[in-house]
Amino acid sequence: MTSALVTQIIRISRNVVDLERSTLFYRDRLGFQLSGGAFYMDRLFAAELGLGACNVKVQRLSLGNEELELVEAGPNARPYPSPSTSVDLAFQHLALRCANIDTAFKRLYREDSASARPTAISRGMDSGPAPVRLPDSSGGVTAFKFRDPDGHPLELLQPAGECGRSEVRAGIDHTAISVSSASSSVVFYTTTLGLSLSACQTNSGSEQGLLDALDHPIVDVASLQTTSEMSPHVELLAYQHPVASMTGLLAEITDIASDKIVIRCSDVGKLAANLGIVAGLVRLTSGEPCLLFRDPDGHLLMAIE
Repeated sequence: MTSALVTQIIRISRNVVDLERSTLFYRDRLGFQLSGGAFYMDRLFAAELGLGACNVKVQRLSLGNEELELVEAGPNARPYPSPSTSVDLAFQHLALRCANIDTAFKRLYREDSASARPTAISRGMDSGPAPVRLPDSSGGVTAFKFRDPDGHPLELLQPAGECGRSEVRAGIDHTAISVSSASSSVVFYTTTLGLSLSACQTNSGSEQGLLDALDHPIVDVASLQTTSEMSPHVELLAYQHPVASMTGLLAEITDIASDKIVIRCSDVGKLAANLGIVAGLVRLTSGEPCLLFRDPDGHLLMAIE
């Protein structure tokens, strides 16, 4: 089987209950900018994706060169599972790269915004919300994990080291997903989708516990890159301890937890054949073929040619 090359992660598509509330949160507290005005998804396309033949409102936002899509699923959508942690296989976060995490953290918790406040995941040594610096053996980054108003996890991420800090470009660094097996998922993403394995390490220790709000975590981390150097990458999280949970697996497309990684693919038809999907190709209003599918752990991807 030859891979259907994924050239780029176009955007992350995220379901929300209230589009206006979420848009304000991402703009005021995280610095996203509007990418045009809100619009309604084509009804036929929405129905083919399983969203129903109804008016589905969408707003796209940009952070640097990367894009986030917010899809209004409405108040009747199944909420994000609670309680949940990064061990759960439904977990998927967005990591937002920043040059100065202290500045980004202050903006996140700013008092002069009417937007909803974040819910902290990471805790400092005093148990209050605070960024955590990981040891050099775990990459040396400084990070802070939290949730948006709908419960979606996010991460502020400051690269390691002081040199070149002024050259750090704000944007979506990666999307991280929890998987049951790092090796099996690496095979799927490299062999079937054509991504390349760029890094692999095991993180553990007290700092990882503070970052994830877990007791004694041990997690294998694998980074996968598309052919575009400007594209966000995919990060696989395979927890050795605690054991991965099946909670929330296979969220329906209308569920709040149902994030989609939207990818650019050189041959969507070949990808469908590789996946053994004989039906399911749809077309965007622009005429481009589109395929919605799941990885081995149920995470949703949408391929566009």
